[in-house]
Amino acid sequence: GGYIGLELSSVWKRLGSEVIVIEFLDHIIPGMDKDVSNEFLKILMKQGINFKLGTKVMEVNTKGEQAIVDFITTESKKKEKIECDKVLVAVGRKSNLTNDISKLGIKLNEQNKIKVNEKFETSIKNIYAIGDVIDKGPMLAHKAEEEGIAVAEIISGQAGHVNYDVIPSVIYTSPEVAMVGKTEEEIKKENIKYKVGK
Repeated sequence: GGYIGLELSSVWKRLGSEVIVIEFLDHIIPGMDKDVSNEFLKILMKQGINFKLGTKVMEVNTKGEQAIVDFITTESKKKEKIECDKVLVAVGRKSNLTNDISKLGIKLNEQNKIKVNEKFETSIKNIYAIGDVIDKGPMLAHKAEEEGIAVAEIISGQAGHVNYDVIPSVIYTSPEVAMVGKTEEEIKKENIKYKVGK
């Protein structure tokens, strides 16, 4: 029920496949506004994508050319199985780093990403890092592009800066879904006055 799972579900549904999304949470696209999540779920269901929310995958096995997915609903603890042709496991992404990077003396943080200062400089002077390998902002190409511009400005003696609060997040489904800034839930937690428009 996250970005990648829904993007690929949307593609495969448009190509004619039967698609079932199994999501552990009780909603899709965690991190996005709840209203957007609820409306997007309705759109995807109307397109014929099936959802099993509040459901935990226990095991995936193969039987000949088929995959068998064993899952359990988190509320009723009811065990079920689905036989299918293909299974996509989309439970997140991680940086494509090997331990070789630390052999260079470049320090990693607790998340196993390259540690950088406010100017994107690594633990080695004049070596910079941007994009998915650092622990700043979302793992998106347009975020890395902004960081690349900022680093180029910093190297040339200018004041390069990235405002992560204004970087949009996009889900490339049909229709596409995007957001920028904080969700209503985040604003409520911070006791910020706001207005809602729909």
